Amino acid sequence: MTAITLNKNELRKKISALIHFSIRSGTAVIGQNRIDTEDAKKIGLVLINSDTSSNTVRNIGGLVGESKIQLLDSDFDLSAETGKDGVKVIGFRNSELQSEIAKLIKQYMRESENER
Repeated sequence: MTAITLNKNELRKKISALIHFSIRSGTAVIGQNRIDTEDAKKIGLVLINSDTSSNTVRNIGGLVGESKIQLLDSDFDLSAETGKDGVKVIGFRNSELQSEIAKLIKQYMRESENER
């Protein structure tokens, strides 16, 4: 059995579709303020735009744990993904959907690093 390798653009489209599905299904937590009020144990993954302040990254890391944070490259814009202006942070509650997004994000980031 051979593994199917997706390129960066294909991964981005798949991640985008899962983000939209997460928003519609209620498993996404959009924005730092909402993550602040959410039970940190329920958050399994947090995506953060690359242009987000280090203070914000540090604060969220303190809430949910550094291992749950994924800094995105500059090609990913969470405002565009969510359709809401100013969104730099989106969290995902623990779920199969969150696990799949995390897996795809890791592949996406590996592809980004390979481009350099």
